[in-house]
Amino acid sequence: MPTVYTENEDHKLIEWAPSFRKIDPSYPMMKKTYFSGGAGLSSTAYDYAIFLQMLLNKGKYNGHQIIAPRTYEIMVSPQLDFTKAGDDNFGLGFSLTSEKSSNLNLRNKGSFSWGGYYSTNYWADPKDKIIVLIMTQHTPNSHSELKGRIENIIYGSLKN
Repeated sequence: MPTVYTENEDHKLIEWAPSFRKIDPSYPMMKKTYFSGGAGLSSTAYDYAIFLQMLLNKGKYNGHQIIAPRTYEIMVSPQLDFTKAGDDNFGLGFSLTSEKSSNLNLRNKGSFSWGGYYSTNYWADPKDKIIVLIMTQHTPNSHSELKGRIENIIYGSLKN
């Protein structure tokens, strides 16, 4: 497990103490009786990149069909019925970039993304065929603009 960091009042990095916010950062390794579908996923960046690549390949990875293409389509299809057209929606486990949002930001419509409590973020953009993982293991932090800067660099470097 990687070390998790937070900041002191001077914005200096310090190791997250198990008593901070009453959350022990090693909780994924602890014996437990409560399992949350929305918390506690532990993985390496490499393994999660493989998972996202499998999704970009519509369920296929390294020549093997892991999930059915239809399952992928359902996962990345809007699942909520918004009354205000154009807002970002949610698939099964992801935030989905809408047309409206793609006109205001750099990600293409249909990109899917999510983040984690310890300042982990990812997105996958099927149109540009890219996946991005940012895992800082640091929360709360005074450099929340980092994700936007990385996104600008990546999309600014793509050849249209």
